[in-house]
Amino acid sequence: MNLVRYIVDAVNRRCAEEVQILGIWEDGPAAACLVYRRTIDPLVVIGSRFAFHANAADGTIEGFARDVAVNLAEPIGTAKSRRDQHGIVWVAVPDDRRTPEPPSEVVRALSD
Repeated sequence: MNLVRYIVDAVNRRCAEEVQILGIWEDGPAAACLVYRRTIDPLVVIGSRFAFHANAADGTIEGFARDVAVNLAEPIGTAKSRRDQHGIVWVAVPDDRRTPEPPSEVVRALSD
């Protein structure tokens, strides 16, 4: 399973005009972390971690990736968020868990 590839493909097909992926990486066998900007709030860098499971979406990785892509373009709403030391606003990371640490190439992309 290559969740990263499925998510990137789904974003490119569904919301490439609204979402700019700054970085994406695997975070376990069925999870990925994504750092991105949206055209509706281009000054905010958002981070999310997604974990695929058989009960997600329609039970397929394709359906899960499609739902991820659609959700990226939507407003955050009331989801809990916190900013890390790189300025990334991580959405829905539980209080008892540290925010994901982006790879160095993603941190560099933030300064471009």
